[in-house]
Amino acid sequence: MAERPTYQRRGAQLRMPTFQDAVGQVAARGAAQTGQALDRMTSFFLQQTEQQAQIRGEEYGALHAPTREQLKDAMEGKDDIDLPGGNFTVADRAARKAALAITSDNLQQLAQARITEIVLDAYKTQKDPTDLATDVDAVIAGYGDILDKNAPTLALNFRAKMGMYANREYESYARSLITSSKGSNYAGLIASLVTEDEAISSGVVIGGGN
Repeated sequence: MAERPTYQRRGAQLRMPTFQDAVGQVAARGAAQTGQALDRMTSFFLQQTEQQAQIRGEEYGALHAPTREQLKDAMEGKDDIDLPGGNFTVADRAARKAALAITSDNLQQLAQARITEIVLDAYKTQKDPTDLATDVDAVIAGYGDILDKNAPTLALNFRAKMGMYANREYESYARSLITSSKGSNYAGLIASLVTEDEAISSGVVIGGGN
């Protein structure tokens, strides 16, 4: 009788996970979860710290913004303004932004008040419109120069707003001259007035100054 062939089992043997392997996997997952939790906590604390720094910076900038008297002196060339803050830290940037916002508002109020004074004086003295335009342009240019160095964008916005305000005042004055006994020679002024839309788009003020 023929002898039957024998077969050997081939292939890798199954390896059952040991207790140590299970412990290692659990530890790895735990470490990953702990790391994620720490990252979230760190991010939260950094965000809180940044918000607190921004608040402190805004408060500091608002308290130390140039006063109106200092702005008047700067406009007259007596002194330069000193703005708090800078560009290095969150607090620095927040302080500078707050100070610039307050400075811009104060400059607009000062410029409007001065333009109103000039226009009222023109009504009393029947000033020539060309001279009025020159005086008003000088006010806008003087206060605008204060912002040019520290905030060019705010300076452009300031000039546009003041240009609109000045043009309204100038147009009202020119119309009053037309209806006055002395204003018959100024009838052609209205046609040459800069409109408010043009003042916004081009930044032109009534006398064509910068």
